Amino acid sequence: MRSSQSRLLLAAAAFLAWHGAHAAHPVINEDTGTQGTGGWHLELNAERTRDTVEGVTERARQSAATLSYGPLDSVDLQLTVAHLRVRGGERGALDTALDLKWRFYEEAALSFALKPGLTLPTGDEEAGRGSGEATWGALAIASYQLERWALHGHAGYRRNRNRLGEREALWQLAGALWYNATPALALIVDLSLDRDPDPASGSELRQTVLGVIYGVTKDVDLDAGMRWGNDPAIDRALLFGVTLRWPG
Repeated sequence: MRSSQSRLLLAAAAFLAWHGAHAAHPVINEDTGTQGTGGWHLELNAERTRDTVEGVTERARQSAATLSYGPLDSVDLQLTVAHLRVRGGERGALDTALDLKWRFYEEAALSFALKPGLTLPTGDEEAGRGSGEATWGALAIASYQLERWALHGHAGYRRNRNRLGEREALWQLAGALWYNATPALALIVDLSLDRDPDPASGSELRQTVLGVIYGVTKDVDLDAGMRWGNDPAIDRALLFGVTLRWPG
């Protein structure tokens, strides 16, 4: 079994592979929404994680920034950079993610999108903060949006090329239910299931997120959430962030 610190590092390295630009922090699941032609979107977020393995507890802080731009109404280009700090241990930049999201179908409440992407090996693989190789993958996304309720789901595959001895073929399933309690307040339940990158593991990673997003203005959102995971996932994490939007 991996140590708690190595598990935190593994989770951080996997963060950008799957979530280089997720739908809306703090959720894991992606949706089909885009910024619109000329629109810009900056998401700044952080999480504090706690994980215990065989009686040893490790804590870490992870921060990320995602910049999105809409060259077309149905297309987003996205860049994500992230940093990790393990208490009393490793700290530094993670791999960099580049993604493209294309909403190719939209009819009434239903829409579908694809999000291919890759990561660049900018993190230190010897320290466990990067894969040491470029990875690639894609998500197939579906959204069903009503006036107050929304359901989003995605299925993903990632070719996890790496120098860390991890599995190279990974998959993920995720789904989220949104409830717009008011025009400014959204309540979210998010579930995900991942293939564990650790080849010694015989279990999937299961995670649950409860989150809230509050629109301070039409161009500024604040968010917070809690994430829980099974063993071998990270035990729990506190999530918070801010999102800024502006026209081109």
